[in-house]
Amino acid sequence: MNEDHTPDPDFVNRLEWELESTLRRQGALNGTSSAIRLLRPRLGTTLALVVVSMLVGGAGTHAVTHRVDKQAAALYVARGEALVEIARTRLDHFGRELAKTQARVEQGLVNEREARGMAVAFSQAESETEFRELGLTETLITGKEPNDALSAPLVDGRDFVTQRLAVQRRPIQRQLDFVADRARRHEELAEAGLASAGELKGFQAEVAGVEQELVGFDKRIALRASFLDGELSAAAVELRAMRFAAVAARDMALRHVEVFAEQQKRFALLSERGAVSDSELHAMETELRTVEAQVELAELELRILDQKLDDASEK
Repeated sequence: MNEDHTPDPDFVNRLEWELESTLRRQGALNGTSSAIRLLRPRLGTTLALVVVSMLVGGAGTHAVTHRVDKQAAALYVARGEALVEIARTRLDHFGRELAKTQARVEQGLVNEREARGMAVAFSQAESETEFRELGLTETLITGKEPNDALSAPLVDGRDFVTQRLAVQRRPIQRQLDFVADRARRHEELAEAGLASAGELKGFQAEVAGVEQELVGFDKRIALRASFLDGELSAAAVELRAMRFAAVAARDMALRHVEVFAEQQKRFALLSERGAVSDSELHAMETELRTVEAQVELAELELRILDQKLDDASEK
């Protein structure tokens, strides 16, 4: 077939031969070539019809694909709208609960710490709502699900990735203030002999975890900026983000090992006194082995990612 979709002469001859052979096998020729002579003038018309059918078929396929794309986009938008509605419902709920708690504080029915805890929950719901609204805005533009990859392209000139990261980061600082205050209170209790060292380590580990979460958002925002500035390739920025997450997971697991090791020692002493059962002691030992295995897994992941980063830098 030529570029202008006209039949190639050799192709026509081959097709004629195939038709002759077929008709001959069916006994349609009856020793005469008159059918072929009648067929020859019509062959160009037939091939033209075939070509038109092919073109129409291609257009039809495009129409079907376009229709499917529109249907998928409509589903993504509907899902985004539902997520926004759910987030707004939760925000309304926590807003009412926060108002009630603040009123109880003013009445002296609950302490200020409880109000701060509810304020953290409200801040998280507020962040979630804005996060979902940004996602829906992106979907309305692209017809696709929001892309949170650090290597995602700008959408209509907007950096939705950084915007969503900043929104997610915002309530973490409030959460850090809350857990840090709680850890300080338990430190005072521990010094007074009213709380165990293991409990204090647990609260301190929680503070460290939230601090690490804040650092993680700052790191992801910085990596995103490096990608947009052309300093890092798409592969490099994603690998570095994965490595940072693996380091955070390992550090978190190490803190948990320290906490559970302290708890396991305490349970062992209590077991000797008959204060806890053997099954409770074994359960604590199992928890300790689990977090130790998590450390080993994180270390393995780090080695793999480091090798991938080395390979990427050599290319």
